[in-house]
Amino acid sequence: MGVESRDWYQDQPTEAAETAATSWLRWLVIVVIAVALAAILAFGMRMLYGPGAVYGGEEVDHGRNISISPFPGGPSISLSRVWLYPKNDPWKRYLASEKRCPNGERTDLSLQQEATVMVCLINYARSERRLVPLTVVAFLNETSAEKVGRIVRCTDFNHDACGIDAAEEVRAGGYTGAWGENLVIASGSIGAPRPALDAWLNSPHHRENLFDPQWRNMGLAVQHLDRFGEDKDMWLWVNQFGDR
Repeated sequence: MGVESRDWYQDQPTEAAETAATSWLRWLVIVVIAVALAAILAFGMRMLYGPGAVYGGEEVDHGRNISISPFPGGPSISLSRVWLYPKNDPWKRYLASEKRCPNGERTDLSLQQEATVMVCLINYARSERRLVPLTVVAFLNETSAEKVGRIVRCTDFNHDACGIDAAEEVRAGGYTGAWGENLVIASGSIGAPRPALDAWLNSPHHRENLFDPQWRNMGLAVQHLDRFGEDKDMWLWVNQFGDR
């Protein structure tokens, strides 16, 4: 007699068993992937631009550019896009063309060049309302720059930044005429001169300032901020107006 085999009677894998095992493995892989994605979303999702353009509590919708990264500081993948101008923008005709005011969507110019572009854009918008162009004066440039400094110093995007009256710098300089001010802070390319002006145009109170017929002079200041509070890559504009 031969030696008895104790394995011969075990059932061989059937096709059904193989199918069940494959199905179970597939679901396991799906679960693992789902958990991994959830972890990425929980720890790696961030708002790349955050709010598009904000001024005085108002906000113009420029969409959201959301990106995910598997770990902080690592490479990210963009999941959506922002647009420079609001959809169905009713104030588009007040925006000068690239030929009329060149470089309106650039953020790689010097601050002085960007301010010059903004002056062109503002006066074009006013001309569409048959209003006189505004003359840039050194005094309002200086007080606009002082307001930028105050906003940055206190991380307080507000006309009354640091709790100081909005017109403090202007009155301290001896100016007694009518005075107005527009502010805007925007992220990335939305902070370029043309989109920034469009943000003002889409805000009733800021638009009223832009089109006020009493103004004769203006001043401008712009600052690029690597970080402002929790936001990165921000452009801060201050535009002041005067009647003398």
